[in-house]
Amino acid sequence: MKKKALIGLALVLTLTLVSACGVPQEDYDTAVADADAAEAKASSLQSDLSKAESDLSSAKSDLAATRSALAAVQDELAAAQAELAAAEEQITKLAEYWPTEGWLTSTPEEQDMDSTKLDQMMEYIDKQDLTIESVVVVRNGYIVFEEYPGPLYDQDMPHVVHSVTKSFASALLGIAIEEGFIDGIEQKFVDLFPERTIENLDSRKESITLEHVLTMTAGLEWNEWRYSYSDPRNDYLKAVYLSDDPVQYVLDLPMMEEPGVRWNYNGGTSHLLSAIVAEATGYDTLDFAQEFLFAPLGITEARWDSDRHGIRYGGSGLYLTPRDMAKFGYLYLHNGTWEGEQIVPADFVAEATKTHYAVDAYTGYGYQSWWTCLGTEVYYAAGLYGQRIYVVPDLDLVVVFTANIKGPDPESRMRHMVFDYIMAACD
Repeated sequence: MKKKALIGLALVLTLTLVSACGVPQEDYDTAVADADAAEAKASSLQSDLSKAESDLSSAKSDLAATRSALAAVQDELAAAQAELAAAEEQITKLAEYWPTEGWLTSTPEEQDMDSTKLDQMMEYIDKQDLTIESVVVVRNGYIVFEEYPGPLYDQDMPHVVHSVTKSFASALLGIAIEEGFIDGIEQKFVDLFPERTIENLDSRKESITLEHVLTMTAGLEWNEWRYSYSDPRNDYLKAVYLSDDPVQYVLDLPMMEEPGVRWNYNGGTSHLLSAIVAEATGYDTLDFAQEFLFAPLGITEARWDSDRHGIRYGGSGLYLTPRDMAKFGYLYLHNGTWEGEQIVPADFVAEATKTHYAVDAYTGYGYQSWWTCLGTEVYYAAGLYGQRIYVVPDLDLVVVFTANIKGPDPESRMRHMVFDYIMAACD
């Protein structure tokens, strides 16, 4: 308003001057028109300036918002990169995973197994009134099923494995051969006791090799299954637990036939394997196992009974947790390797788990309580009263049972659980 008043005053003064000075009207009108145009232009410029200032303010606001959004995106990107790095690290760990420090667990379905079948197996155990004390199922390196039905045991409590001990003793022999303490399985077993005088020594006994001992074909006079293991007439009980010197007792046994002719289950010669490992290596058998087998696998709770001369029983007397039993099965599933290290020689594992002799129409025998299911790739370590480590290579499967099933041999029922429930649960 002040601006218009001033313009008006200027016009009045201009008219006065025009009148006083005699300026022509035409020039006056032109000057007024120019003044009006200048005023309009100034007003337009002022409007443009205001709009430009508004646009600048808006642009600054947009820039601030853009910078804020960019910062948020950068934060999200950093978080995503951190998650990716963690995922890659986890993938690497899983790719390199071994259960040395402990087993990882998974649902059966995550490893392509049907949990319903596994539950049905437990119903079968209940209906059959089987004294199963643990069941551990490992697939693809993960524990997918683990149950301790009885009140006496849990995953941390070692369980006697009975004749599964033999499979460990034979593994130690394989390691001792690989380490150079023993020449090989063709070595004569009497030569490994140079300081002992051996009775009933003839050419047949002199020809017994470690392979004969491993495959239970030594030819010694022995019948372990004539009497129960609680009967003092049982050959194993007499030799290993009741004699003054179990090693000498077995060495002195008379020959029944040429070695290699017939399979004859002989836990006495299994005890010799432990004595051979100790004699050849200079280690106590358990100490040797701890250094060369148990420590690499992360087995720390092993206990192993010994005879009155301090020799660890080669045919029984080892105590392990079911999870550690599963580690041994997993070692054999991987041909004796563990975390890239060859623990048991691969060729020894292959020989130990193949059929050397058919025991009956369904069962074969490998080395020292490694049994085979004829017509399949399944093999297993077996101990009295239902101790088992089953290995199923084509399904990447290890199954462990500990039990206290007295009476008739439970193998048919245990094999039923493995084949018709556990293996059947695998897609």
